[in-house]
Amino acid sequence: MAVAGLVSACGQGEDSSAAQAPELAQSHGADVAAVATSGLSPSAPVSAAEEAAAGGPATAVFPAAFRGNWDYNENGCGADESGTRFRITASEVKGYEDTSKLQAIEIIDDLTVRVVMENESSDGNKVLTQVWRLSPVAGINLRMETHGKTIRALRCDPV
Repeated sequence: MAVAGLVSACGQGEDSSAAQAPELAQSHGADVAAVATSGLSPSAPVSAAEEAAAGGPATAVFPAAFRGNWDYNENGCGADESGTRFRITASEVKGYEDTSKLQAIEIIDDLTVRVVMENESSDGNKVLTQVWRLSPVAGINLRMETHGKTIRALRCDPV
């Protein structure tokens, strides 16, 4: 199954846009809706002076521990090509058939984040809200949770 299908399956029902904050607030709490609609990360400057000192509006970025090459398939990392492999960069998740751009992130703890992403695929664009949890053992796996459904990915990069 392609990454688009797995990421989209994890995000079923997430057809809302950032403009639909009430729906996000109902399903994920008002704090996530506020972060999603602001387009800012929780560490964003809080005043105009701080924003100017920081060089302009803050952009959301994935923490370094989450970045790298991942695969949903147990044997996918060893294969030359895998339709289930994806790469997390500072600001996007790039899969075989789709790309998700980070819109907002909430750092829950060192191993857990809540992300709001704009997913672009052949099926169209949609907003995904997910909670990601790294395993405590050197971050060798990543659990991506949406609406109670969890998908596990394995780190391809050496730890």
